[in-house]
Amino acid sequence: MVTVFLKNDNLKVKAPLGTSLRQIALKSGAAMEFGCRVGDCGTCIAHVTSGMEILNTKSDKELHVLEMLGGNVAQLRLMCQCEVRCEEGEIEISYGL
Repeated sequence: MVTVFLKNDNLKVKAPLGTSLRQIALKSGAAMEFGCRVGDCGTCIAHVTSGMEILNTKSDKELHVLEMLGGNVAQLRLMCQCEVRCEEGEIEISYGL
């Protein structure tokens, strides 16, 4: 399983393949806010400090929203749109940027 470190809440959570960061945050009780839950609003933006390669590729829709929000798009993700795509590894994120 992958270990996800939610820096804002100082939580480490184990996550299986195919789990979204949104699901991880909800199950762990993290203080993450969610709006539309489908990648339109950008409320669940997260900065991936490490482990981006463990997550699925950004869709065109997600890239568009991230570009509208600004910042270093290479290190940003929408938690509702990204999933764990590897069996093991570590991801570190912060949110509410």
